[in-house]
Amino acid sequence: MLNKVGILGFGSIGAKYLELAHKVRPNLEIVIVRSGKNRKNKKIKEIFFYNLDEAIDFGINAAIIATPATLHAEQAETLLKSGIHVLIEKPLSDKLENLEKLLKIDKKTKSLSLVGYCLRFDPGAIKFKELLLSSKFGKILHVKVDCGSFLPEWRPKQNYTKSVSAIKKLGGGVLLELSHEIDYARWFFGGINGVYANLKNSGILDINVEDSADIIFDTKAGFPIAMHLDFNTRKNRRNCHVFTSKGDIFWDYISNEIIWNPISGIKKTISFEHKKDIIYEEQLKHFFNCIEKGVKPLISIADGLEVLKLINASKISNKLGKKIQL
Repeated sequence: MLNKVGILGFGSIGAKYLELAHKVRPNLEIVIVRSGKNRKNKKIKEIFFYNLDEAIDFGINAAIIATPATLHAEQAETLLKSGIHVLIEKPLSDKLENLEKLLKIDKKTKSLSLVGYCLRFDPGAIKFKELLLSSKFGKILHVKVDCGSFLPEWRPKQNYTKSVSAIKKLGGGVLLELSHEIDYARWFFGGINGVYANLKNSGILDINVEDSADIIFDTKAGFPIAMHLDFNTRKNRRNCHVFTSKGDIFWDYISNEIIWNPISGIKKTISFEHKKDIIYEEQLKHFFNCIEKGVKPLISIADGLEVLKLINASKISNKLGKKIQL
């Protein structure tokens, strides 16, 4: 039975997991593992450790890795080798090196792992995938994925130029930060054969990573996906538009709607209630159910690795100025 959980990293996402863990499992003992001793919040009653070995010796059964992406793979390897279940915040890592080793460890261990692509727990996304599997919507011809926002407004109380999102050596940039879109594209539409990408730094944010990406994915199913990612525009957008032989179907995460616009017939709209942090809460419940009830993790380390391969291919494509075949 799960009784002790460690949260590695205590930035905004680590604090969110602490709040939700108390809500989902009030009796769970939680410890915080972080590097800095000088910023402990006096309102937080949990035990703080300042290295991972202390938390392992304390006897944690599971851990949530919410540190910068550069630390994810190494920490996951240590925890899995110690028999501890892990929820790894996206992305799996900032690079491909040593991930095949992590994958082998994951396959051998009895401990389970879940990669935190939480959009898969959104009610609208779940319904959209269900609809895409229905033949009544016709043959998919092409897809547009769009995700845009303004990085300085993500965490208003923090200097965005000092955040992990803005710093290359910490795993920043839109490809890694907005890799939710790449994961759900694979989830919705299957495997990818080829990638052509154009990455840009607009210069308006004064950061050293790409702040926009335009990517064309060639799917194994035979249709293209045009994806735009940015965090340099003020109007929040997060949607997926699928054009089919019978009309087009549109999922809007911001407005919580799915719209089916047939070539002939009446336009239909499905609306969803979107409670604050519901996707993180459902993901955490899923993680606990995987541990205690034997549920298969929805997003594996292998899935996280495939996303990183697409990100790596996008960077190579941008550098060489040509399509990369996978």
